[in-house]
Amino acid sequence: MFKFQMAGGRAIGAIAMAMILGGCGSAGHNVSLGPSPAASPVVSDPRLVIADQVDPGAVNFSAAEVRLMKLDGTVAASVRGQYVGIVGATVIVLEGESLKALDRSGSVRQLGNVAGQGGWAAGTVVVKPDLTQWIYVMHDADWTARVHLGTPTSDSVVATLRAPDVSSTYRPFAWNAGGIYMIRQDIGLGGAGPFLEYQERLARFDLTRGTVADVSPDCRVYRVLDDGTMFCRPLSLPGRIEVRSPSGHSSLIQLSRGASGYSYDTAYIRVAVSDDGKRLMAGRDGSADPVINYQIVIVDLTTSSVNVFASLDYLPDTWLPDGRVVADHWCAQGFGNTGACDASLNGTYVLSADGASHSLLMLVSTAAVVGSV
Repeated sequence: MFKFQMAGGRAIGAIAMAMILGGCGSAGHNVSLGPSPAASPVVSDPRLVIADQVDPGAVNFSAAEVRLMKLDGTVAASVRGQYVGIVGATVIVLEGESLKALDRSGSVRQLGNVAGQGGWAAGTVVVKPDLTQWIYVMHDADWTARVHLGTPTSDSVVATLRAPDVSSTYRPFAWNAGGIYMIRQDIGLGGAGPFLEYQERLARFDLTRGTVADVSPDCRVYRVLDDGTMFCRPLSLPGRIEVRSPSGHSSLIQLSRGASGYSYDTAYIRVAVSDDGKRLMAGRDGSADPVINYQIVIVDLTTSSVNVFASLDYLPDTWLPDGRVVADHWCAQGFGNTGACDASLNGTYVLSADGASHSLLMLVSTAAVVGSV
């Protein structure tokens, strides 16, 4: 396994993806609400994508399931297999060697097969936007990456990438209109903490030549948009996120309450970018260090303004097309210095676009909201 992390955010390993829901505090805090996020074009009756069995310590891969859930909490569709990503409005699922596509109507079709079974995690298979090809990596004992290109009728090794160093190897990250991206996946990382989250170094993969090259300057990546815009965590600038345009222009936005040193005041996790690329949301510590209370902030990327969203105790999952937010309420108990927190509220909620109201979607479980279609 590459790594395991426990935090208020997600954990990703070579054989699984774990999502530890996080957030804590009481509803009585005075929190200023920023302006409502601008709504994307509305999709009638969106479906939340729910990935079950994602804890690397307890996963039974044969029992893994992906569900589409309506906003009233009812299940609209389900398919056995491990969640590996969302391409447009299609959910990609892998069951054994079978790569499947699940659309929002609940229809499932097989795209093709991969070579060899395994506990595939989110992102370990990246699919071309038109769903006709996909890339995944099989590793040797020395972490050499053999890059497979799959189609509905074929599977072939198109590149062999030696491990870039003794502590990392290459893994697919994204395939979009801008190209194919990989990350230098760290090996053997561990640890625990309320804000522990790892971002790896971004690289570009040239399918024609079968070569990979690290992005320069270094980008510890969260997301790459179709136009090549990158969202990176600068290691030397605590509390900030870098938005790097295709031209190379860089903007730094401070997400955390603090801007110096390495403490909870400079921590943030669960960065998510809206589909239109105009908004960003993240979770941070909303209380003065050393007290821990999770808090959502939303950034208008056209102005770089950062606004607190909703009350304390929430961490973001995903946006809905009409501007509402799906988020988790959870207490950071077990890490010490936890602020006032009502653990009876722990669960997943749908928050209004202005953050002023919420409705319960589901109680705490092994399931994770990973997006919507």
